[in-house]
Amino acid sequence: MKNTYTERLTINDTEIDFEAKVPVTELMRLLEVATFNHSDKIGLDHDTMEERDNAFWVVSKIKMKFKGDVHSQDRVNVKTWTQTPGMIRFTRFCTLKVKSSVKVLSSSEWCCLDYDSRKLRKASTIQYPDLEMEETKELDLKYSNLKMDVDESDYVYTKKVRSTDIDLNNHTNNLKYNFIAMDALDIGELKAIDMKEYEIYFVNESKYGDEIRVYKKKVKDYIYIEGKIEDKSVFRVVIKYKKRKI
Repeated sequence: MKNTYTERLTINDTEIDFEAKVPVTELMRLLEVATFNHSDKIGLDHDTMEERDNAFWVVSKIKMKFKGDVHSQDRVNVKTWTQTPGMIRFTRFCTLKVKSSVKVLSSSEWCCLDYDSRKLRKASTIQYPDLEMEETKELDLKYSNLKMDVDESDYVYTKKVRSTDIDLNNHTNNLKYNFIAMDALDIGELKAIDMKEYEIYFVNESKYGDEIRVYKKKVKDYIYIEGKIEDKSVFRVVIKYKKRKI
């Protein structure tokens, strides 16, 4: 069974932002479309995992590295593949290309939770398919693991988790955290920078009705964003950027 999958898509005007570019939130969605369609192909989709293994997937962190912008009417190829599973962790890579030009590189780390206990499951306890791993390679995407202390002087706003934020596992959809994080930046801030890297760490789950307090701090060429419920961290985002020339 092949370990690679390619999704071919055309960007339309509903997928671009105020600068006529595809934003981080939409790029992340495009990568996830390819990821989930590949999982369907190889028997690691949500329904199969629940019925066969009494388990489900959660993503612990994602990194994107940007090589160029994507625009409306661009025809993109999103390619995804996995690495050989570790004891607990599963790594997946993605590339997004416009024609032959790489625009986005991505790495994500996943693990399985038991459906009943919601505890971590070892790779050996699920039926992982026999994939042609020799077709794959590892991308050079190292996580910064940056973590900053935030306080009330860094507070931006509060997001209340609503019904449209909830996924199949009855917690906040991981894609929604990207919107929560990016809403901590105003349009002026976004117009002043070019994002070079974007990392998101999923620390604890949130559920319907939870109120997530969002904090933001800037240090050198990094923007750090963290969402908290009381003193508990829910997610962390690290953005590496370059200031635009005026």
